[in-house]
Amino acid sequence: MSFVSTTVTVLSLLLLFHAGYSAYEFSHYLKHLTVNSDATVPLDIIAETIVATALFAFGQVLGAKQLEPVSFAKWAKGLEREGKSPFAFLERRPGYMNVTKLRDEYASAKK
Repeated sequence: MSFVSTTVTVLSLLLLFHAGYSAYEFSHYLKHLTVNSDATVPLDIIAETIVATALFAFGQVLGAKQLEPVSFAKWAKGLEREGKSPFAFLERRPGYMNVTKLRDEYASAKK
């Protein structure tokens, strides 16, 4: 990660921790007040949380590596060179099962 993305990420985490602490303090303050018990979290705490989350996402995207194209053919060739098949899970699945025949066998074995 570059310096800019690290700085943005750290700043956003500090903002997020501050928003959490502010929400905790607000709930602690409400416990001592008996006048308005149905109060909601103040708008500035909600806004700070949203901004911190958006900044965190931006910092993570800013520090991400360049995307590379994905080629299924290269991946499959690599697996086949190792002696594995990319479709092994399809080759191992059971074929058609006669459920009626299995039910009759189970019923006759139970008697």
